Amino acid sequence: MTRVINFSGGKSSALMTILLKPTPDDIVIFCDTKREHPATYKFIDDFEQHEKIKIHRVTYTNKKTPKLTGFEALNRSKVYLPNRTHRICTAHLKVITAKRYLRPLVGTSFYQYIGFRYDEKNRVDNFKSSYKKVKTFFPLFNQKINKEMVNQYWLTKPYKLEIPSILGNCDLCFLKGKNVIIRILQHFPDLADKWIKDEEEMAARRRLKTTYFKDCTYRDLLNIANSQKTLFDSGNFEQMAPAYSCSCTS
Repeated sequence: MTRVINFSGGKSSALMTILLKPTPDDIVIFCDTKREHPATYKFIDDFEQHEKIKIHRVTYTNKKTPKLTGFEALNRSKVYLPNRTHRICTAHLKVITAKRYLRPLVGTSFYQYIGFRYDEKNRVDNFKSSYKKVKTFFPLFNQKINKEMVNQYWLTKPYKLEIPSILGNCDLCFLKGKNVIIRILQHFPDLADKWIKDEEEMAARRRLKTTYFKDCTYRDLLNIANSQKTLFDSGNFEQMAPAYSCSCTS
């Protein structure tokens, strides 16, 4: 049966992919939200070049917005922005997009592999597959590979993901929490531009305040970050963790 290997663009899923030694019959799939950090895209390019493993890169599109892809296409086709309660971004940009791509290739029955580590037992225990006829495997968890082991592995390679893990997946995803986003913006203020544009364009279309967070905007978070820049400049990004778990890596 075909193996579908979920590649998130991060170090854990990349290591899992290498360990699985994909054959031409396997599908290594990366669902691109178009909100990844530029270094993530470079890492994916380097991975393909060095490992000689093909990555199937797929992106959400919508008939209502034929010239847009990813997050922009989703937001333009909806009447509200994704939020912690209604995670339509994960559903549409990841799950539905992957299903549409895989269906003509492998149908609805295959093996899927996800890169949850041994130190992510909670994610393994709480995982719910969006497929009915698919068996899911967690190779890193089963081999007791944790984050430290993943990081040590990438020290042996001639290329690496050149950003801290907190910047993985959508760079300023609201699930990372306001405090984490503020810390990121203190170092990378330009990342806020597209998220601010989302909120302001949606507000203009609906003529009311529509934001990712209930009580603030991304412009508010950027202003806070700029006003507190001297407080947290020496923070260790590798110690930062999202406020809420997201299923984007699955």
